[in-house]
Amino acid sequence: MSAAAPAILAQDLSFSYPSYDGATVSQTVFQHLDLQVESGTALTVAGSSGGGKSTLCHVLAGLAPRHTDGQLQGSLRLAGHDILASAPSPRLVGLLFQDAAVQLFNTTAEDEVAWGLEALEVPPEVIGAQVMLALRRFGLLDQRHRAPWQLSGGQQKRLALAALWAMRPQVLLLDEPLQGLDPVGQTEVLAALELLRQEGSTLLFTTPDFSEVAHSHKVALLEGGVLAAPASAADLVAHRERLEAAGILCPAEAWDRLRDTRSVITSPPALEARNLRFRYPNGLAVLHGINLTVSRGEYVALIGTNGSGKTTLARHFNGLLRPTMGTVHVMGQDTALRSTGQLAREVGFLFQRPEQQLFAAAVREELTYGPRRLRLPDVDARVESALALFGLHDVAASPPAILGYGRQRAVTLATLAALDPPILILDEPTAGLDGRGRQQLLAWLAERRAAGTTLVLVTHEMALARLADRVIVLHEGRITADGTPPEILPHLPWGEIA
Repeated sequence: MSAAAPAILAQDLSFSYPSYDGATVSQTVFQHLDLQVESGTALTVAGSSGGGKSTLCHVLAGLAPRHTDGQLQGSLRLAGHDILASAPSPRLVGLLFQDAAVQLFNTTAEDEVAWGLEALEVPPEVIGAQVMLALRRFGLLDQRHRAPWQLSGGQQKRLALAALWAMRPQVLLLDEPLQGLDPVGQTEVLAALELLRQEGSTLLFTTPDFSEVAHSHKVALLEGGVLAAPASAADLVAHRERLEAAGILCPAEAWDRLRDTRSVITSPPALEARNLRFRYPNGLAVLHGINLTVSRGEYVALIGTNGSGKTTLARHFNGLLRPTMGTVHVMGQDTALRSTGQLAREVGFLFQRPEQQLFAAAVREELTYGPRRLRLPDVDARVESALALFGLHDVAASPPAILGYGRQRAVTLATLAALDPPILILDEPTAGLDGRGRQQLLAWLAERRAAGTTLVLVTHEMALARLADRVIVLHEGRITADGTPPEILPHLPWGEIA
């Protein structure tokens, strides 16, 4: 292996998946792709949802087609190693999956980080210090004894990154590493990764959102299965029309429309919590005396750092969780007296991870299930409208399970649009969405806002929080601020970042 070999060298690389429905036509992801990334540099591959970014990472990591099936042609070397001939070692390449939770399997956070070091046969007397360093670097030292599945989505992503960072791979493939992280977390993660790069590692990021590319040395656009030559972010940002057409930049008009749409706020309240306390069965206390009233038609942004209790609070309003103490009322009725199915008529809930609420064999069936189950009128019209709203007609017959993360997110949003409940609670609705998906989401939110729908958005996207009627800040299970965006956002610890 030559010391001067590029960290990543792909030449005339083409990949296609086999057809999922038994047809003879395979699904081409990219064709004649050339990519060269020098050692110790960082490159961002930006592209729309479903455009092949994750597949490219899987190919570079040696997972596809070795563990996925499909056809791969061309040549691919990482630091001189022929990836097509043999699988790379974990010392050579590490991969952060788009959904970080799927790569966590140990019983505690510190065991998760230690596992990779043990696999690399790091001396036992060294492992402990390296585990503590990685956990501290990613802000998880106080979570080291907790199980990965007990962490928030953002904390799970930090943990997966900590485990990879500790192994110091030569090439680190990061599939949407900033999605789901709070603003401070994004800054801390980028600082840790930059430290790794300075030590000699090569970083390849992917993103569907052009606003995330500022940290990278170079950006390459993946459009229609073709990877463009890398360019600086500053050069690319001058071509807004191209970025919007590629689906990775949301037009400013979409944000303006949501900003300019006025809410119709009425009484009595849509949601109420009184002295709400919650403790998980494992003994972990998360919510500590929450008192909260949300008016009908109000647009509320629920914000806070990863692990502050936002998702736990949100899940009380649709009955997925029940108070350990205190009460929750939806549209004036105590949730203790109503089932989750009954609450579904009034509360539409978007999960943080889309695959947690997808189960049907086809997208159209997924959208049809809820309205038919609730015996709502005009089911077919509802489904057609939702498919059009989120640009899903081309995958209406496809299984949601085979779609990329961003398209799965669009499907879950469309299921709620088909139900059209009076209250929408959306947990990280922009996570995984490209520019086009954000445009569709913002148009829907503006439409619902004008119609008087109550909107509660759990979000780390400060652009969404700025457009809300009201911002509620949660910290360590307590409400620490509540007011209008101008009253709250400038005073947050991450105000300058946001």
